[in-house]
Amino acid sequence: MDKELQQAGFKEKDFDTGEVTLNYVAGPPCSKGPPLVFIHGQTVTWEEYTFIMPILGNDFTVYAVTQRGHGKSSSTPGQYTFNALGKDMEAFLREVVREPAIVVGNSSGGVLACWLAANAKEHVKAIVLEDPPLFRCDYDNIKTTSVYDVWEALSRSSEPDGGGFAAFFRDFLVPAMTNTDNRVMSSQKPPPKFLLHIASRLITWQQKRHPGKPVDFSFMPSERRIMMRGMSQFDGNFSRAFVDGSMGKDFDHAETLSRIDVPVLFLHARYFFKKDDRLMGALTDEDVERVQGLVKGPWKYVKMDCGHAIAIDAPEQEAREIRAWVGEQGLVDVKEGDRANHT
Repeated sequence: MDKELQQAGFKEKDFDTGEVTLNYVAGPPCSKGPPLVFIHGQTVTWEEYTFIMPILGNDFTVYAVTQRGHGKSSSTPGQYTFNALGKDMEAFLREVVREPAIVVGNSSGGVLACWLAANAKEHVKAIVLEDPPLFRCDYDNIKTTSVYDVWEALSRSSEPDGGGFAAFFRDFLVPAMTNTDNRVMSSQKPPPKFLLHIASRLITWQQKRHPGKPVDFSFMPSERRIMMRGMSQFDGNFSRAFVDGSMGKDFDHAETLSRIDVPVLFLHARYFFKKDDRLMGALTDEDVERVQGLVKGPWKYVKMDCGHAIAIDAPEQEAREIRAWVGEQGLVDVKEGDRANHT
């Protein structure tokens, strides 16, 4: 765990749902506002929120959960669906947080936040959606996006002869990181090509020498290290569930959104259409309008000039937006008290 998080009083723990184990971190008890629960996007872990958690730790009791198939949490190949993931988080909210929370989710974690707001209303006070691919990650709409190539490559890497993360990094990620179009989706400057090729060799060596261990290089910026640690511990079968459509089994985006009546803060990151007319990004302005037209709760939209992983690209701005919105919605009416036994 990051030293700043440790010094701020955050602790890493595990929660057994009875079906899977979820790795998570929780911050020091705070009585100023309701609990704040972060759900990361695909391929990363709770570490996606490393930079924003200490900023908000004085205003909320903060939790960040690693979903099944990621990091130190359980992997369940063939059992990745939004309904299964939602039930994992419902159990976490019920048994660990134990009071209505503001749920924040990035990417597919944002879709899960919607699932919770619709299906676990008693545990959700409000939701913050960080660039969720609503409708766009549904099969087969996902094929209209460039991220489909990423999930397909990760699926191949998880096969017995797929080469794992080392092959994915060498054959897909290095070209993607040096592609000018892809850079628009992140504010992080990619490493020089020669450094990427050195990293590729080191990854191959490290995964042969220490199979199953996260890949981490101190010469890379913190943001890149977080992404690499996550991807190197990621079950590519999770991506396969998006590619073959099984992730959305018995889950309808529009029907779910129509049952959301809690306040919603929607943070929309950059997007554009590539020359092949596929979307580079999570969703368009038109997609957002469709989402807004379905939800029944109070709505606030904020356009963010940053990449898809908002808490990594723009943690200070996101923290300001959350604080302001919480005040506007009057979400600070939680009784004073110590939540130490909850964390």
